[in-house]
Amino acid sequence: MGDNSTEKSSSRAEQRETELLHAAIELFAEEGFGNVSTRKIAAQAGVSEGTLFHYFGSKNELMGAILGRFYGELTDNATRILREELASRARLQLLAENHIGVLARDNSLFMRLIQTYRNADLSEFTKIQGSVLHKLNRSYAWVFDAAVKEAMTRGEVRDDVNIPALRDLFFGGLEYCSRTMFLHESFDQMRERVASVVEPLWQSMLPQQPRVSEGDRLERVCDRLEAVADRTFLRPSWLSPPVSEYSPYG
Repeated sequence: MGDNSTEKSSSRAEQRETELLHAAIELFAEEGFGNVSTRKIAAQAGVSEGTLFHYFGSKNELMGAILGRFYGELTDNATRILREELASRARLQLLAENHIGVLARDNSLFMRLIQTYRNADLSEFTKIQGSVLHKLNRSYAWVFDAAVKEAMTRGEVRDDVNIPALRDLFFGGLEYCSRTMFLHESFDQMRERVASVVEPLWQSMLPQQPRVSEGDRLERVCDRLEAVADRTFLRPSWLSPPVSEYSPYG
């Protein structure tokens, strides 16, 4: 009996906390972080200001909790992808789809958070070192870095790739991609749009093929033509494969 009572109490507490977070997100997005009081957030959630302070010590703590939940889901999903998918190119695609999928859910929570960032004085969260946002970003970005580093050790990508630059291109491209899909309500095309961001990035990471001089290229063409001629002389025509199979451009 006691266990059931404890479970119900815990469930109610989690629901109340979620309601407060959703109320804060809506108000921050609509009015700006600095213009919203804790009393207004509490009223939006249908509780007293004292109840809000029971769960969150301050408005900044509320913002930290919003960011923590948001990045927590992103990071947990990304870590699972890294554990379950071994192919490097497929990993990048799935990591990108996870990123867009989480951003797009809940009436495009991402867009509301972006509005919050623009309107809020988030100096406590955006200082370079030691801030809440910095720690969350590092934990999440680590998964992308780990995927690239593992691809490097396998020899699938160049060992001189600039991981920070790739990371900026990856997440920057996805952010812009998500905004475009939001504005045009085209999230049903997410997989194709994500692939159009991931594929050029992946191609840029691949080991470069050794350059072939003009002389070597001509020599290879001659070798192939000689092989074709030999096959034509030594075998009946009906046993010879089409010449096009030996084309230097094939």
